[in-house]
Amino acid sequence: MNQVKRRPGRGDLVAAVYRGGELPGSPAPVVALVGRSNVGKSSLINRLLGRAAARIAKKPGKTRGIHFYETDKGFLLADLPGAGFARAPRRERERWEGLADELLESGAVTLALRLVDPRVSDAAVDRALRDALVTRGVPSLAVATKWDRLSAAERVRARRRLAAEHGEILAVSARSGEGIEQLRREIRRRVLEVEENANG
Repeated sequence: MNQVKRRPGRGDLVAAVYRGGELPGSPAPVVALVGRSNVGKSSLINRLLGRAAARIAKKPGKTRGIHFYETDKGFLLADLPGAGFARAPRRERERWEGLADELLESGAVTLALRLVDPRVSDAAVDRALRDALVTRGVPSLAVATKWDRLSAAERVRARRRLAAEHGEILAVSARSGEGIEQLRREIRRRVLEVEENANG
């Protein structure tokens, strides 16, 4: 497969795919991170891995392929291009969407983390991603990022609104680490549950 990068040590980038038909054929379960541009996917990956493996860009739309990261728990984290606003030509954005569709329809994704910004209300992009995962039969979990940027009162309102829009949701902060360990446990639980059902 072309466009593959390998570095020593766990938690590093093990594959970067920029063209259709080049997804890695790894038997490891894949946990995909999906969400709007600039929702914090790369920052969350780094916090989950405990190291600066994913490049964090200041401008949205800098993830132009699917980046796969190895974890020490036996599954891969996949960073998908951001949905919605990005400073890129339409043809480029369509290519990103095609790559994401290919991965989500491949059967390799055990769990998708739907990242949402709790400061963005009534986001059509978030609802479209949720519906797309349901249509493809991909199990997903809603994760509210940048939770540290909300006041106590804002958190109460955001939880109520997000629960109505997305059901169960976990709130995390890649910057402060709030909620990260709970998210790690939930990912492991769900990945193990899917594997047990598959082998059952």
